[in-house]
Amino acid sequence: MRQKAWIPVWIIIIASVLIATQYGKVPPSQPSMIECLGLSYTMQGLLMTAFSASALIMALIGGPLIDRLGARRVVSVALVVSVIGNVVGMYMTSDIGLLASRVLEGAGYGITMTAGPVIIAAWYEPTKRGLVSGVWGANVGVGMLVSLGVANPILGSGDWTGMWVFSLVSTVIAALLVIVCVRMPDAADRKDVGEGAAAVGDGYGHGCEGIVETGGDSTIAESSARHGVLWGYMAPLALLTALMFFLVGGATDAFNSFTITYMNLSLGHSFEDANMTSIVASFAMLVGSIIAGVIFAHVKDKGMVLIVNILLCAIAQFVWFNLDACLPIMFFAAFLIGAALGAAPALFFAIPPFVARSSSTVGAAVALVVLGQNLGTLTVPALVGYVLDTSSYSVAALVMGGLTCVALVVAVVFRAWFRKHEECSGA
Repeated sequence: MRQKAWIPVWIIIIASVLIATQYGKVPPSQPSMIECLGLSYTMQGLLMTAFSASALIMALIGGPLIDRLGARRVVSVALVVSVIGNVVGMYMTSDIGLLASRVLEGAGYGITMTAGPVIIAAWYEPTKRGLVSGVWGANVGVGMLVSLGVANPILGSGDWTGMWVFSLVSTVIAALLVIVCVRMPDAADRKDVGEGAAAVGDGYGHGCEGIVETGGDSTIAESSARHGVLWGYMAPLALLTALMFFLVGGATDAFNSFTITYMNLSLGHSFEDANMTSIVASFAMLVGSIIAGVIFAHVKDKGMVLIVNILLCAIAQFVWFNLDACLPIMFFAAFLIGAALGAAPALFFAIPPFVARSSSTVGAAVALVVLGQNLGTLTVPALVGYVLDTSSYSVAALVMGGLTCVALVVAVVFRAWFRKHEECSGA
């Protein structure tokens, strides 16, 4: 079984990068869409919002569906829906038609992002998840880099529909890969069986006696059937993880959204240098994500890993929009900051198997984490944008750093609670 494990795991990672081109195709296409369709700035924002909102809703729905019906079936259907949305969008010239197509496209994105951690946890034991969890945490960033990389030649020889064709081909490939190669292991071979039960016992808060007396994962599964679908969403440590991702991920999205503008308009660097700064930070996020995944898999005190990373993220958010230095120093700082910020998603996506109520509700726990991520994407950059419209980058840095500090407090609570249940499960 171990010899086959890498196939479904790495295929879902590749599929996630391919489907992320659906998210990344809009920003570089905006000038062409304005020219060809007369698209307003408000509509540009709504195209991203519609996609993220659809992904958020489908993540919530997809978690329990993946738990009950299996990853391949659910992800395959969702990717087919995304393909349909992509084709529809290519021929739409009205605002309503484009928005509807983006809602369909977001379905495959949201469910694929929910399925990945479930598949990784099922095929790999915790100490073997480091590299794949790290790469998984950087999938959206890699997808964005791919979209930005192909945008110049595609848009240089055509219009915005060329980017839609590119994302269509990418999504079709993703769907075929999932249909052919992705499957879950047999129940007896799953590597996440018992993880959630060991971490959370009978529902958090009934003491060590309750945790020991629950009878393991089978009893938890019976509780899941008795309490219904919502029971999997009520895992307290998964809720705390979603809250942290909302705060840290949202601030990171604001960093990504406004770095080029800060470098170009506020500090006076050329657009090319500003864009290169963003690319350096994006590459560093991939590096940080891989390093964090490996560390998280091998360090026993996982809560402390989370605390250290969020502390570094807070420092980074306070510093970046107050930094004004020569270009080499800005590049170096962007790399360090990108590495710290990129590590966080890898950690948040690695947590759900440990904090789900049982192995049968890992999908619900992942859905909560994806919910936090998407809520942060929807709200925090808009908040920071409002601050920039009414104040300054220094104040924006205070907002972003402040939100991350709130996440740091939550991480301290998370660690204390997580350690308590680890000790109880070993009682």
